[in-house]
Amino acid sequence: MENVLLALELVGIAAFSVSGALAAMEKHLDIFGVLVCSVTTALGGGIIRDVLIGNLPPVMFQEYAYLITAVAVSLATFVVARILKTKFSQNMPLIDRVNNVVDAMGLGLFTVMGINTGIRFGFGDNAFFVVFLGLITGVGGGVLRDAMLSVVPLIFSKRVYAVASLFGGVTYYVIYYVLGLPILLSIVIAVLVIFTLRILASVFRWDLPKAF
Repeated sequence: MENVLLALELVGIAAFSVSGALAAMEKHLDIFGVLVCSVTTALGGGIIRDVLIGNLPPVMFQEYAYLITAVAVSLATFVVARILKTKFSQNMPLIDRVNNVVDAMGLGLFTVMGINTGIRFGFGDNAFFVVFLGLITGVGGGVLRDAMLSVVPLIFSKRVYAVASLFGGVTYYVIYYVLGLPILLSIVIAVLVIFTLRILASVFRWDLPKAF
């Protein structure tokens, strides 16, 4: 089971690495900027989570597979964009849609993995805290990325993002920790909830109310 959970985490890291790299390239950052932005997107939320629960040094400094995956995917994305730069620039709307799907998958996986980490470290009875850990694991890296790119973080301005993570996190906590459903089934359900909300929000342009 631990190997399965690790594999799911690596898939989430790969998804967020692609998302971070594409966001950095849209801002015309060089290869180092793309690398830093991508790794921050993929691992930043996990670092914040680990600091909150006292898991020091953060897991990215303990399990090198996380950092290696983030760096490798980031560099691969940059190289493909560099080689196919004309096609890349001509097809940015399509790439953005694909990136949105990848990002939605990463958000779902990171949210449930953040909650799992909180439960594993003995905070399972504190529902608010473990759901918050899932939320911060899911959105924390993206907030740091947007701050580095000098843009208003996506979770504060566009579509249903953090809300999808929060809703899916509560779903996962209830069906797994409270009701006791099998962990893999719980993960699949929660990830599908988050993924579906994100995609529907993008397709139908759902936004939270603004003052003006």
